[in-house]
Amino acid sequence: MTIDTTTTSPGPAGTDGAPALDRLLNPRTVAVVGISETSKFGSGVRRSLPSDTEFCFVHPKAKEVFGHRVFPDLRALGRPVDAVFSAVGAERTVDVVEQAAEIGAGGVITIAGGFAETGRHGAELQQRMVAAARAASMPVVGPNGVGVINVARRLDLTMLAPFERRAGGLSAVTHSGAMIEAMASAAWRAGGVGLNLLVSAGNEAVTDLADYLDHFAADPATRVVALALEKIRRPDAFFAAARRCLAAGKPVVALKLGRSERAQRMAASHTGTLTGDTWVYDVAFAQAGIQTATDIDDLVDRVQFLEQLPRERWSPVRGLAVLTVTGGFAQLASDLAEVERVDVPEVTRLRPFIEENVPGGTVPNPLDATTFVGGVDGLWEKIVREYADAPEFDALLFASQHADWDRGRSDLADRFADVAEGAAAKPFVVAPLAGVGGGWLDGYRAQGVAVGNGLRGCLRGLHTMAAVVRTRPDARVRPASEIAAIPRPRAEAIEVPEGRMLPFDATMELLAEAGIPVAPWHLVDADEPVAPPFDGPYVVKLADVAHRTELGAVRVGVAAENLRTAVRELQAFAAARELPRRVAVQPLLVGHGEAFVGINGASELGPVVAFGLGGVFVEVMRRIAGRMAPMSEVDATELVAEFDDIGVLDGHRGTPAWDRNALNATLVAASRLAAGGRDWIASIDINPLIVGPAGVTAVDGLCLLRDRGD
Repeated sequence: MTIDTTTTSPGPAGTDGAPALDRLLNPRTVAVVGISETSKFGSGVRRSLPSDTEFCFVHPKAKEVFGHRVFPDLRALGRPVDAVFSAVGAERTVDVVEQAAEIGAGGVITIAGGFAETGRHGAELQQRMVAAARAASMPVVGPNGVGVINVARRLDLTMLAPFERRAGGLSAVTHSGAMIEAMASAAWRAGGVGLNLLVSAGNEAVTDLADYLDHFAADPATRVVALALEKIRRPDAFFAAARRCLAAGKPVVALKLGRSERAQRMAASHTGTLTGDTWVYDVAFAQAGIQTATDIDDLVDRVQFLEQLPRERWSPVRGLAVLTVTGGFAQLASDLAEVERVDVPEVTRLRPFIEENVPGGTVPNPLDATTFVGGVDGLWEKIVREYADAPEFDALLFASQHADWDRGRSDLADRFADVAEGAAAKPFVVAPLAGVGGGWLDGYRAQGVAVGNGLRGCLRGLHTMAAVVRTRPDARVRPASEIAAIPRPRAEAIEVPEGRMLPFDATMELLAEAGIPVAPWHLVDADEPVAPPFDGPYVVKLADVAHRTELGAVRVGVAAENLRTAVRELQAFAAARELPRRVAVQPLLVGHGEAFVGINGASELGPVVAFGLGGVFVEVMRRIAGRMAPMSEVDATELVAEFDDIGVLDGHRGTPAWDRNALNATLVAASRLAAGGRDWIASIDINPLIVGPAGVTAVDGLCLLRDRGD
């Protein structure tokens, strides 16, 4: 359809300072720049022409493109358009964006490379493009991406080859352009995931992940959001937008790219960014209620039931019933459910029912109902209803040895779906193990039944659904700016190999002022007398060095009569190595255990607090967990509870339980310190934190400062 250039449409709009995206991603009018009938990038546009979108073409030489009139430039249109799809090079893209802003376009989709990812000249071009777009509050998708697909509108504004897709409720954003094609292909192979909007964000020069998430939160066609991302550029805005998606009932599932060191180097050359610390991303996503995936197929598996099933059928999946008619599938289901962390309870009270109705049946769940049930009128329905009504089960899965292409051999899936239609609102899932669901999808969806991608894919989808339902409604990553800034201590920093370090006493005072209990200390400088105001035995250590244990600069259990000797030995040790000679003396504290609390103030996502059990658990098992700062008391409680499986916190072999309330309070205090010191704290290590039955005490701390230029 050709644009009628005599009409008008609204100018650009913005919401809360961010460009509105509805005109650009759901356009009624599109101007295509730089594509001719022989262009290698024209296939998507050609496929889109039969849609209800009006098209016009801009090209400096062509007279006609696909039977449509051609204009020499955007100004010649004489009216705004909702979207400009630009397939010209980097230099000309800047001019296209400037003209689009002049005519009041709703935004630009550019597939050009040659911008910030290529170096200084490209970065300068990108800055010019950004300036023009922001002056007009106009969004830009890209550059250095492949474009946008609106599946429901049959609108393909990309440089991609044709591929199959099913319309539905999944909207996705990727940094890597080809990822949207891979995601759509995986969704088609899985058979049960319908697509809405696919966006290749590229360099995010103007419009970024936070903007897209805000659009999805308000978009009525979006039911679930998938992300394949390399980096989050505006963490506070991103997590606020993700929160709005979750509040709107739209789960977010993310695939973080660049988890290995090599992949991080590749990302730097790919989109001109450095990917962030993987562990911090995992922490932030978990805290925000964002689910995660490990690859494209895993991502599609995890969104499938969130896209297919109505929200009233979502379940925490605290008990999954697995029904099948072959013993091998029952065994496989039991094995895979354990791997995918889905609870399949046996429910022994059902054993008499099974023994009465299934010849040879003994194990109620997973149930091998045998092919016998298909030949007895009403028996299969009776079994499905019994399991559907059982309070121990809040989800049912039928592992079918057939798929829709051979339904003539078995109608058990149809009969399973018939029972589901009149049953309680819980997820009913069909897992075809000998093919894909295909034609089952449309019919079963109306009955409230999902069709999954094989047995393992179904279990992954159910696990993610459960995680979404179990996520606290108030789960979120709070911006560090919620906490008032804490001024940096005035003490002069000490240069150490790790960076610029606060002196020992300044660090301990900082912790105490933050509300973290600290052990008393006494400093001995040069030839001062050794007279601590507390009794021994003592811990004696060099005060102003990092990682003093590794240096051999700590003496533990020093008796009072040996204190002066220990101090002088350490001073001589320091002098021989040209280290600061101040010595710290502290009482030897003994608790029921040790913990580690750390602050990373230089994370690209904001300050984060790490927690772990001390000693072997941190050093050998390398077991730590964390939360972004600041954290709530509930966050702290859940953080400590992540270590319940080790069996130490509640007492072990006669030792008293740890004081969880004191641990929680310390973690909250540390998180507030991390947030308040966001402008100058590089890192803080509190190790060890001595834990007793009635309190905790920090006996050591190491605070590194950020570079003045950070």
